[in-house]
Amino acid sequence: MSNELTELWRRTSVLTGETPSVLLVDDEPTVLETLSHQLGTEYRVVTALDGMSALDALDRQGPFAVVISDMRMPDMDGIELLGHVRLRHPGLTRVLHTAQGDLASAIAAINNGQVFRFLCKPCPTRELRDTVRDAVEQHRLVSAEREILDKTLRASLQALFGCLELASPQAFARAGRIRDLVGALCRELGLNNVWEIEVAAMASQLGAVTLPPSVLEKLDRGLPLPEDEQKMIDAMPGIAARLLGEVPMLEDVVEIVSGLRPAGGAGQPALVAVDKPMVTVAVGVLRAAIEFEGFTSRGVTAENAIVAMGGQGDHDVAALAALRRIRGITTEQEEARAFRIGELEVGMRIAEDIVAVNGLVLIGRGISVTEMLLERLTNYKHIVELIEPVWAVVPAPTATRAAA
Repeated sequence: MSNELTELWRRTSVLTGETPSVLLVDDEPTVLETLSHQLGTEYRVVTALDGMSALDALDRQGPFAVVISDMRMPDMDGIELLGHVRLRHPGLTRVLHTAQGDLASAIAAINNGQVFRFLCKPCPTRELRDTVRDAVEQHRLVSAEREILDKTLRASLQALFGCLELASPQAFARAGRIRDLVGALCRELGLNNVWEIEVAAMASQLGAVTLPPSVLEKLDRGLPLPEDEQKMIDAMPGIAARLLGEVPMLEDVVEIVSGLRPAGGAGQPALVAVDKPMVTVAVGVLRAAIEFEGFTSRGVTAENAIVAMGGQGDHDVAALAALRRIRGITTEQEEARAFRIGELEVGMRIAEDIVAVNGLVLIGRGISVTEMLLERLTNYKHIVELIEPVWAVVPAPTATRAAA
């Protein structure tokens, strides 16, 4: 078909907001032109010559109802492409356009749930149109079911988090702070699935309803806990996962929350879906947000909190970098580490206030550790219980030698 005829055909198309959109993917321009012509003016047709272009079109030119992909293409074949589509756009109906020699692969793709149907090359116009019509109807049914489930899901979550607010206003407020920070981190990192990650942030605190008031108070203030009380905190993700386990459409949320379990905690290792990169990234972001909230609840500055988290070595580097950016921290600070009072040494610098369990500030942050300060801390420990560990900046080896 000449360019003039193609343009004439496209000008006769009358597209509205209700016109279904179909994405055609093939590395042969003539095949794309033929398929577009066969579909007539009933659909808004977008074409792509390879898998990467198709994924870009899905993100930029959607929403689509159907994607029809060639089987054999360079760099990314049809089954691989439709697998990506299934993960990124699960409601979109997927059709494989294949030659006779690829029928076994096409049938396997249908049996595995990767595609809705396959078309053989060359495809008669009637068969193509019938298949696309069925695919569009499948998309409509899936979208309608998803909308109903979405409304039910939102109502269920509102009720669940409403119970958390009534049972523990402190935990609900803490969950809200963590959710807001997670949302900011996701935007900074350019992450999708923000809704699921923010729900996981709120859900991560559901287990707080099982905590005794004294433990909840310590958690809210970021205070250290004895081993038996720490086990209660470590069990919170498992409790939340059980509460959410029967709610539809929350599979990823449950996996994110389950991934917060500490290794070996609550009788089993942390659960992270290694085959789901989104879940792994979400767990890293949520862990960073929860830890940061704990530090700031103790009055630790954002700068010192991020430095301390970096020193632990178990936080996602990208999440920490995003934390720095959204908090406006542009320079790296000296390394801070956690110490028991008895481990502090002359020459260190206190990175956070040293506080008694009753909230009284005994030593302000920024003070250098001296022999006299260590003696004062020893005396304080005989009078009142101190919050430990404390965070202190360790001098660089060159500075230590110079002082000597």
